Amino acid sequence: MTDGTEKCNPKIEENQREDRRAFHKFIVLLLAAMVVGGITGAFSTMAAKGQADIGAGITAGLQRIAPYANLVIAAVLAVWMPVMLRGSRAGYRRWDGEEEQLIEKIERKLGIGMIATNVALIAGFFFFAAGMKSTGIDSSWEEEVPWVKIAATFLGLIAVMVATVIAQNRIVNFTKEINPEKKGSVYDLKFRKTWIASCDEAEQLQIYRAYTAMNYAALGMFLVCFIGMLSWNFGLLPLTMVLFVWLTGVIVYGVESLRMTGGR
Repeated sequence: MTDGTEKCNPKIEENQREDRRAFHKFIVLLLAAMVVGGITGAFSTMAAKGQADIGAGITAGLQRIAPYANLVIAAVLAVWMPVMLRGSRAGYRRWDGEEEQLIEKIERKLGIGMIATNVALIAGFFFFAAGMKSTGIDSSWEEEVPWVKIAATFLGLIAVMVATVIAQNRIVNFTKEINPEKKGSVYDLKFRKTWIASCDEAEQLQIYRAYTAMNYAALGMFLVCFIGMLSWNFGLLPLTMVLFVWLTGVIVYGVESLRMTGGR
């Protein structure tokens, strides 16, 4: 009885037809990937010396700019953020309470500002690690200690963190003016808990919790890779990959939040 039912089931025949079509495409794709992989491998071998030269040039350039990059990032954030907030607040004062497009535009700017601060913070962690690497700390400073680079690296990270926290606090406070039901201060250690409790959108709440967990996990992995760079000769690559994944998650979360809320 079961075999007869299966033979007469049109869905089974449809699945088989779809599998056959997809399998043919899969074989073609697999063969194409093998050809492309072979060509790429051959060119990679031929260009190994050139790639090494490029990599050495990038490393040398990074070592020169890394100790001072965070100071530049903090300065750009400190100049751009007040201008963005001033323009957004001017638009909010013109809002009559009914023009939805205007308030959506304002909240979209605030969302972009929050994404920018998170990107700046992650970049700050990277340039701090790269700056410390450039000082030769992992070789125990066998030569003269580069105090200028060390001071610039630490001051740069502090500057980025301070600029980021202040900017995020101003964005959050402005958001609370627009949405009075929102609560929490960025300066409060329990901010995330308070902010989540004030959210009434169940789907956004779940996503925000996942996003928070991702941030904590990425920060923990960054610290492990940073200690490994200093103590176990990990180099910058593991740390860079962790920060890249973290950066991708932050940007995707921010963009999707803007898309889901339509700016609100």
